[in-house]
Amino acid sequence: FDQPGLLKEDYYPGDIGFDPLGIRPEDPEELDLMITRELQNGRLAMLAAAGFLAQEAVDGLGIVEHFKVSMIESADLGL
Repeated sequence: FDQPGLLKEDYYPGDIGFDPLGIRPEDPEELDLMITRELQNGRLAMLAAAGFLAQEAVDGLGIVEHFKVSMIESADLGL
């Protein structure tokens, strides 16, 4: 390691070589598509978590309490 911090030529961000199920595509284009999908799913999950926090900040009820309230209201309406 004569140059600390220098990346290898074949380095791909996030690729640490861990694939025990063998689901990593061999085709580089398919791999890029799979990575893009994973990033989009992660971003959507972060937005959902922010929505949970915003809802709790507005009315003071957590996600579990909201679920209980919705189940009670559904039962009262006969849904």
